[in-house]
Amino acid sequence: MTDPTARLASNTPLPVEDKRLMDEGVAEKVKLLCHIRKTPMVLYGIFLELTRQFYSDRDNLPIDTCAVWDPDKTKTKIWIDTEHRWEDEAPELRPAIYIKLSTINYKSITGRHDSRMSMDLEEGEYRFSRNGKGTVSWVHVGSNKGEAATLAGATLDYLDGVSWVIKQDFNFQTFEIMSLSPLQLDKESKERYHSVVTASFSFQDTWSVKRESPKLKRIVLRARQGLINHGIL
Repeated sequence: MTDPTARLASNTPLPVEDKRLMDEGVAEKVKLLCHIRKTPMVLYGIFLELTRQFYSDRDNLPIDTCAVWDPDKTKTKIWIDTEHRWEDEAPELRPAIYIKLSTINYKSITGRHDSRMSMDLEEGEYRFSRNGKGTVSWVHVGSNKGEAATLAGATLDYLDGVSWVIKQDFNFQTFEIMSLSPLQLDKESKERYHSVVTASFSFQDTWSVKRESPKLKRIVLRARQGLINHGIL
């Protein structure tokens, strides 16, 4: 006969298997660059590597442009990096291209200040999402007008031609060329002309926060009237 007192422990939480939120296959896919939140440094990295890859292949360049980029600083014919490195290194090597980001504006999709979209109370996980929008510029620096103009034209043709691929591969909502600025003489040097190609982009960032505090997995309540033979409960 079953001991009635065994039911006294019925309110004790049942053992719940601690398992991954997603299998290893899905977890590995999330590590792809297109799934990482687009922080300023990630955006710099995306646009920098796109530019370097293009200029590292001589077949991509116009006939009158022999500025091929090489990861070896002693071999490269063109300096390509971000605006921060440009200011830090102040390279004398020309031609040069540096990538510059404008202000990135963010907006909550749900209208909430914390950008929270949903929550999973059982798992203690909160999901957030917001949109980001900004512009990126490629500043082409040449020692003469022809050099700066040719580089700007090559970059414009490349980015305009593969803008749809960039949008798809890096999970942007939009990516499109906006403008090509006219040649300008740099005030710091009489031998430094620059021309700027600017593109706009927008994206949606999503992320989740999982609380580490203990979670109430399950509540089990059972009436014990069957154990009471007399009296009022």
